[in-house]
Amino acid sequence: MGNNINNKVENWDRGEIKSLVTVVLDNTRKRILTGEFRPGQKINESEIAVNLGISRSPVREAFRILEIDGLITTLPRKGSYITDISLKDLEELFEIRKILECYALDCIKKRAKKSPEKIQPMIEEFDKNLLKKHDPFSVISSFHYSLVELSNNSRLIELYKILSVSLRRYWLIYHSKNEQKDISLEHHQGIIYSLKKGDYPGTKTLLKKHIQYVKGIVGKRVKEILSS
Repeated sequence: MGNNINNKVENWDRGEIKSLVTVVLDNTRKRILTGEFRPGQKINESEIAVNLGISRSPVREAFRILEIDGLITTLPRKGSYITDISLKDLEELFEIRKILECYALDCIKKRAKKSPEKIQPMIEEFDKNLLKKHDPFSVISSFHYSLVELSNNSRLIELYKILSVSLRRYWLIYHSKNEQKDISLEHHQGIIYSLKKGDYPGTKTLLKKHIQYVKGIVGKRVKEILSS
């Protein structure tokens, strides 16, 4: 009987902490993406906890997630800071991204020539999965990562994983505006449709246009954040 009560209390505590972590994440992400928290600014767990009227435990867990998202950077013995952003960094990251994703298409083309019976069902599955994800961030990050995975090039996939850590901040900025979800979905559907037809030059053109579009939207937002 006593164990059951303890288990219920423990489960309730975990549920409460999880809920509070979500509160901290939503609040802090919004303040970072709107520029209220400036790039390079130090961010303090205690201040966030006091401001929200909660303990430091959920704030600490939220900071860990924000660091994975690339929104904050924690330095040993120095504390946590809002990750720096710049137009130069954006330009360089998206140029490398374009090179890697276009090379992934070249690899997919080679796979399709060697084993069309294997690659085509994978592309069809890729198409189906696109409509299953409703979270905007998952849609864009999963789509491009899945595209790179289709290359079956392990070195390329590893490089893209490393790049994605830095890209996350800019992907989150892009999707801070809800209207981008439908636009991205339309772009992605066009890319997959072209890929299913085997039109690799056309697919590459659509992919480049999409990356350029996203970079343009993010670039405007970065300028606003840096000038505010």
